[in-house]
Amino acid sequence: MKHLRLLPVIAALCFFGAASVHASFFEGIRGDLTGPEVKTPPKYTALYFSAHWCPPCRLFTPKLVEWYNNFKPEHPDFELVFVSADRDEEAMKKYIKSEKMPWPAVKYDKARSEAFGKFAADGIPYLVLIDENGKALTAQPGNEWQSPEQVLKQIEKIVGGS
Repeated sequence: MKHLRLLPVIAALCFFGAASVHASFFEGIRGDLTGPEVKTPPKYTALYFSAHWCPPCRLFTPKLVEWYNNFKPEHPDFELVFVSADRDEEAMKKYIKSEKMPWPAVKYDKARSEAFGKFAADGIPYLVLIDENGKALTAQPGNEWQSPEQVLKQIEKIVGGS
């Protein structure tokens, strides 16, 4: 009988314990990242699939760096994360350094994991905006490739309008 009086307390502890362990998408990938540390988990995370060997990526990345440097200070609830499609880790590091990417990157050995692969498209450069629960907000059905410039406009509307 005494144990029955404890049921509401146990239920409350289970409820609040479950609420506190609920992790956002970003918190779930935090251990997979390298580069600048993000202290506050963002509400929105854009994944940037790109590679050093890809000419369209090399043309777009400097534009993305400029865009990010202007957009990010006004939107602390947003972060961009690089997901490399490079052939090796050294190429990835060289690409990050040469393009002065100011955002975090997925560790090379994690970039092809299911956590990121489910958001990838058939082509690069590719951007997709993810909300804090891991829901893709800009991806087309079947992750069809979209112009990254088009996705930047969508990001500006979604993040800028929140």
